[in-house]
Amino acid sequence: MKEDGAEFPNSNDNRETSDMAWRSVSNLTAGLLLYGGLGWFLGQKFGHQNAFVAAGSILGIGLALYLTYARVSAMDRNTTTSDRRKDQQ
Repeated sequence: MKEDGAEFPNSNDNRETSDMAWRSVSNLTAGLLLYGGLGWFLGQKFGHQNAFVAAGSILGIGLALYLTYARVSAMDRNTTTSDRRKDQQ
């Protein structure tokens, strides 16, 4: 139970990091399926299916990891910038 005058911590920060975690998992899954599927299709069309599926999967995971890194870096820059603004006021 909540005591009188007790405040719950702001959950916006926790929600943002939770959303970022699920977004990362979604990006990895989508990249693997999309580019792995594209590799499978190209493998069916041109032969060498195993090579195309492997290359597509690696490309999809690599792009998803880069996208996750870019978003986390942008989030970190925004956090440090807003922290500096608070310190200056």
